[in-house]
Amino acid sequence: MDVLLALRRAALVWPALAPLLSAEVPDVEARRLLVEALQGDGGPSSCGELTVAQDAVRLAAGVVDGAVLERLAEGAGWSEEALAAAVRAWRVGGADGLAVWVEEWSVSGEALARARAALEAAWETDERSVLRVLVASRWTVVGGGAQLRLGRDGRWWPYRREQERWVPAGGPSRDPATALASRAVPRDDEAR
Repeated sequence: MDVLLALRRAALVWPALAPLLSAEVPDVEARRLLVEALQGDGGPSSCGELTVAQDAVRLAAGVVDGAVLERLAEGAGWSEEALAAAVRAWRVGGADGLAVWVEEWSVSGEALARARAALEAAWETDERSVLRVLVASRWTVVGGGAQLRLGRDGRWWPYRREQERWVPAGGPSRDPATALASRAVPRDDEAR
C-alpha cells in the first residue's frame, strides 16, 4: 500500500497524523512514523482482531489532544471518562486488560473450582481478606477498596475504587495474592 494513502486513511481516524501529510517527510520516514503511530503497545493478545471500540482505545492510549480523544470516544460509543478508564486498562494489559475491564462473565465448572482453590491457597486463613463476589469473575475485598478480576485466561487483575468506579490498578498475575499486593498507588494524573 502506498504510504501516503495509508497516512491519509490513518489521519481520518487519528488527526494528529495530518501534519505528516503536508510535511516534506521522506517515504521511509513516513512509513516508520505511520507504523509507530498505529502500533499497539499491549503485546500479544488472546482477543484476536480488534473491534472498532478496542482500536479506538488503542489509538487513544497514544493521544494527548483533547479533540482527538473526544472523536475517539464518540467513535467507540463511550463517554470521555469511560474512554480514559479503558485507556488505563489498555496500558496495563493491552486488549486482554481491556477485556477484563469491559467484560462481566460467569466463571463456572472447572474454571470456578480453580479460581476458588487459588483464592483459598493464596493466603493463610488468619491473613485472608474477606472477599465478596459481585459477578462470578470479580471478587471485591470487603471494606478494602480493592477488587480482583479473573480473566478468561486464568490471570488475576487488581482493581481499586476511585471516585465510585473500579479502575485497573496493575498488571495481571497467576496468583491472586500477588495481584492484590501489586496494586499500584495512583499517580496524580490518574487520580482525577
